[in-house]
Amino acid sequence: MLLSLVTSVAIDAVVVSLLAWVTWQVGKDRSPPNAVPFALMSGSLLLWALLSLVSEFPNAWEIGSNLAALAQIVPVVFLPAIWLVYVLGYTGRETGFTRLRRALFVLLALPLVGAAVTFEGDPTREEIQRSIASLAGTELFLLFAVYMYAAVVFLRYGWNHGRVSRIQVGIQLGAISAPYLIGGWLDGSSIVDGVTGGLLVSGILLGVAIKRYPVLTGFPKADYVARSRVVESLQEAVIVVDWEMNILDANVTAEELFGWTTRDMIGTPLDAAIDDISGADISAGSTELVSLQTTDGRRQFQFTVSDVERDTSDGGGEPVARTVVFRDVTDQRTREQRLSVLNRVLRHNTRNKLDVILAHADHVADDTHRTAIQNSATDLASVSRKARETEAVMTDSVGSPSTVDIAAVAHEVAATARDDYPDSSISVAAPERLHLTTYRTVVRRLMAELVENAIVHSDDPTRVDIEVQESTDDGPQLRVADNGPGIPDRERDLLTEPTETQIKHGLGVGLWFVNWAVSQLGAELEFQSAGTTGTTVVVRFRNNISS
Repeated sequence: MLLSLVTSVAIDAVVVSLLAWVTWQVGKDRSPPNAVPFALMSGSLLLWALLSLVSEFPNAWEIGSNLAALAQIVPVVFLPAIWLVYVLGYTGRETGFTRLRRALFVLLALPLVGAAVTFEGDPTREEIQRSIASLAGTELFLLFAVYMYAAVVFLRYGWNHGRVSRIQVGIQLGAISAPYLIGGWLDGSSIVDGVTGGLLVSGILLGVAIKRYPVLTGFPKADYVARSRVVESLQEAVIVVDWEMNILDANVTAEELFGWTTRDMIGTPLDAAIDDISGADISAGSTELVSLQTTDGRRQFQFTVSDVERDTSDGGGEPVARTVVFRDVTDQRTREQRLSVLNRVLRHNTRNKLDVILAHADHVADDTHRTAIQNSATDLASVSRKARETEAVMTDSVGSPSTVDIAAVAHEVAATARDDYPDSSISVAAPERLHLTTYRTVVRRLMAELVENAIVHSDDPTRVDIEVQESTDDGPQLRVADNGPGIPDRERDLLTEPTETQIKHGLGVGLWFVNWAVSQLGAELEFQSAGTTGTTVVVRFRNNISS
């Protein structure tokens, strides 16, 4: 008997020490989002183990052993509720003790209060058994319901979650279940006898959990918040519809934009909630530009439609709804239209007026004034021409890229440059062919601009070397080298700055086009000096060579 008591006390002491260590490890840093409810769980198990230890000593610390045994009902009752709070927080629901959750704890405590008022002093075992019998119905039903709800939520979320180990799920469920299952298996009473083994298993499993798994970080909660809060914070209106185009949900932006509350929108046909949308294509993958009436007046929107799918047993996806995202492009399109109109007007007027200026310049008697007028007008005409060519090239690059032999393009550019500048020496070093999936018009104009800029700014005799290199780890390269003074630092800076300022103006649109073209092609631009004179411009294309 004495050996049995010593063994039992020793095991209880080990369990208390283990659960105290777990609680201390979690409680010393409460910053993780689920640290507090996890600490409360381990603390409840620690209280259970302490009461079990006290119950081994008759009249210890003036606390009756039977009363200590009966007090174990408190952690037994409240542990499933604390477990539920932890699970809801870990899987993304609101953390903490909300009003509804506090009501749950009160509901669980009422039968305990009713049983406690019937005792006086240290109750006998028979009194404890009668009290337990009176609690068995309602209390056990509540405990089972709370525990099973939390377990189902935890299993459904964690079992197939990409970052939650199934072993972790099993360990945490086992830690909570062990005192009940093992205690009930060893003895019919899960409160007084047979619990120590279950608490020992709980302590071991919780210790493993906090050391090996992210049980406190709550990244499933972050996933949940990302899916809900981020959508709510989007400036774009998001509306979810079923296959009959009835609204299932909408974010705050959609409410403010179309003057409906989400509660009123749910179940309403999409074309009834949003004027002028009835003729639009709402099939998956479609995108259109529409003009819609909003609380701020009529605005232009570009909307995109995506399927909302759920996983099926065969690993595929089954579309269950559609998401429509409305992006307000009114200001953007207005700016584009203004720039387009201004560009056309300036190009047209500049070209016409320059023709007039050049025609009248021939009648100026003074050679100095006539030459100055003709040179300035010719330069402006060149700028206007390059602006037209730039717009045409950028317009052509809107479509899909094609297979381009950039070696052949280099030879074409060199041949044209030799015709335009017969006094220049232009060489080409390139493989027989080098195919690249890109925009031919952009690549050709980019090469032509670099070659022309090298010729114009090179010293006599003018020499320009064009080199197209085979693919490297970073992709094929274009190198254009000259023997001129090089591109001024001011001009190089313009190629790396996002905009021109009123103080820093480029010498023309040529280098700006180089900047735009490199960005359009997804390439990289680099300047390399060649001694005291000469500059090599290197363009590194993306490594997407076609076969």
